[in-house]
Amino acid sequence: MINVSIIGTGNVAYHLSNVFLEHHNINLIEVCGRRKNIPSYFSSRVNYCDNVSKISESDIYIICVSDDQIEIISNKIKASSKSLILHCSGSTHINALSNHCNYGVLYPLQTFSIEKNINFKKIPITIEGNSKDSLNKIENLASKLSENILKASSKQRLAIHVSAVFANNFTNYMRVVADEILKSNDIDPDILNPLTFETSDKLKYLNSKEAQTGPALRKDINTLKKHLNLLKGTSYHKIYETISNEIKKINYEL
Repeated sequence: MINVSIIGTGNVAYHLSNVFLEHHNINLIEVCGRRKNIPSYFSSRVNYCDNVSKISESDIYIICVSDDQIEIISNKIKASSKSLILHCSGSTHINALSNHCNYGVLYPLQTFSIEKNINFKKIPITIEGNSKDSLNKIENLASKLSENILKASSKQRLAIHVSAVFANNFTNYMRVVADEILKSNDIDPDILNPLTFETSDKLKYLNSKEAQTGPALRKDINTLKKHLNLLKGTSYHKIYETISNEIKKINYEL
């Protein structure tokens, strides 16, 4: 049985707490946060602490807070020399936890929202440890959560995180822009849903370059001009123009 405590009450902390509660080989000791009371979306089975310096003894402490708070929180944890301290950040170097004897990273590559359940078994988890023993312990924990484990250095993990921002955050922002354009023309944004789903589904069979379509790839200059004319005077004009110019270059690589 692995005794685990989570520090943080955000999206990642919430989903980790749920998967830990359901796993018979993991004992969730408690969740620790800054609020006086644990947010209502957490299970009533979760024990809660509002002072990280008084957190209960655990085998593994997992820090699930914003990147700029990781090192600050790490310095407040009074853990034994046998305990393992982890953070879940994609962009924070492992050395942010170097004030401890045993430390590392468990980074689940997924977008998390409180409202949406996640199947952890399918989530890629990148891991890193400050020693072979730490890495073995992290891999043991990660393998109980997911079928897809990747050992990666801090530099590799940063590259993964940047790539994820392009693939997920930027892509979702483009949908935000698309929705705003449709709403401003009195059109229900849901009209794009079948297109969005098909775009994602195609990646099961094609790589991203093969799946690329649209007027920029075809170098359909007349259509591009019409689109840019429609967007004239908006902040989206420059975005459309810049990305279209980059997509044009793909033609030379296919």
